[in-house]
Amino acid sequence: MFPPIGTWLVSLAGPAIRKILASLGMGFVSFLGVQAALNAALSAAKSAWSGMGGDTLGLIELAGASTAISIIAGALTARLTLLAIKKLQVLA
Repeated sequence: MFPPIGTWLVSLAGPAIRKILASLGMGFVSFLGVQAALNAALSAAKSAWSGMGGDTLGLIELAGASTAISIIAGALTARLTLLAIKKLQVLA
């Protein structure tokens, strides 16, 4: 009695599910790329800090520089991932 409605619902759900899965996949890929780049930058910063003297490094850590760098890296990751998703939604 309701096969036309069922067929219609499936025809509507198919493209929506495909678009959702594509957006999630591209978001995940862009997040991994940004995360890899920021991890490389953070490891370079850590290796640069290893050349500092103990007292200087202690003052920098007391000021909370490592926490600030982590917060900035997280914000950059979120922002770049959202920008990538917005640009990819236009293409999808």
